[in-house]
Amino acid sequence: MRYAVEHGALRLVLYGWSTGAAMALRALQQSPVRRHVRGMVLDSPVLDWRSTVHAAVSSRGLPTALAPLAVRAAEGRTGLRSGHHAEAASPARFTVPTLLVHGPGDTFAPWQGSRELAERRPDKVALHPVPDGSHTGMWNVDPEGYEETLRRFLTPLM
Repeated sequence: MRYAVEHGALRLVLYGWSTGAAMALRALQQSPVRRHVRGMVLDSPVLDWRSTVHAAVSSRGLPTALAPLAVRAAEGRTGLRSGHHAEAASPARFTVPTLLVHGPGDTFAPWQGSRELAERRPDKVALHPVPDGSHTGMWNVDPEGYEETLRRFLTPLM
């Protein structure tokens, strides 16, 4: 972000997939050049580490008793505590127009968080549901629809 601004960028749009969405949220809050961010696009966003880790444990058929250990392991490897991440994804922190592209069938990053966020912040957050999309596979389901949604979201920001 800093490099882009130092080389003439006046407006930035952050785009993150999966855990990259979490990083985009952190960048929006912590970057010294965050004032240049005009919007965000978050595809299959991990908005809640705990739910994501629990979903991963469940989808792999592991005993649910292992979920708390898996959460701690994920927090240790990423350096991101779930409370801190939950604060980053708090509806009050969404200060720029944000497009969430997510599907109810995502078994890795639960869709419920995206839906709730869009309901709580309709002034800043738009949700584009992709019914048959798997985790980070939203574009694959409907490339033309995905690109059209991006075009409509991004055009006013530029």
